[in-house]
Amino acid sequence: MSQKPIPTQEVFSFHRFEVPIYKLPYYLFFYLKQKKIKGLIHSETLIPMELGESIFSKRRYHLTQIVLIAFWQTEEDLNLFLSQCQNYPIHSGWQIRLRLYRRLGKISELESATVYPKYSALETPMVAITLARLKLSHTIRFAKWGKPVEKQVRDHHGKHYAFAAFRPFRNFLTFSIWDSEKQMLQMVHGTEPKTDGLEHKNAMLERNRNDFHTEFTTLRFEILKELGRRGGIDYET
Repeated sequence: MSQKPIPTQEVFSFHRFEVPIYKLPYYLFFYLKQKKIKGLIHSETLIPMELGESIFSKRRYHLTQIVLIAFWQTEEDLNLFLSQCQNYPIHSGWQIRLRLYRRLGKISELESATVYPKYSALETPMVAITLARLKLSHTIRFAKWGKPVEKQVRDHHGKHYAFAAFRPFRNFLTFSIWDSEKQMLQMVHGTEPKTDGLEHKNAMLERNRNDFHTEFTTLRFEILKELGRRGGIDYET
């Protein structure tokens, strides 16, 4: 794991937590929007989805869970927010704290985020997140090219943990933890087609030919801290 940030450094946090299904619309469209939260620059809330499952399958959608990505001025602001939420679902969920070291593409709300030097080695675990605003007229194309990529990521030997997420009707996210940046890049570029696959590489070529999105960004992060339960394991690093 890389060293903790000094208090003045920006930090991203990513959360996954359970909510009552009747409160899903509130968390999707209003959570963290109704009041000013100290140090919170931007947040996105979405419904998590299983990679590779049919868009018509009930197994694809976790309608009693929310994922939240949040961009903070400092880690102290994040700690203060969580200390005030001890009776709320986010406090008992899983979270991971991240420092941005690479950004490709653009999402306007995250354009001000500082890209820090990378402190950890190439072979250490890292997180990759994509955020996209879909062109609704390209939904069918997006699904056609995206589904094979989902299966490629799901089945890749270098991946620790991965899922997709969405917020109706045009907001999509992918989240993945990798053994190393090298493993992630091998998947992205299809370095060894027999083991890494070519689906992601082909989808990027198609996106470059005729973009699916109005905005799109790929973010790479160092892992600062992980808390809560993921995959049956409790984390406090």
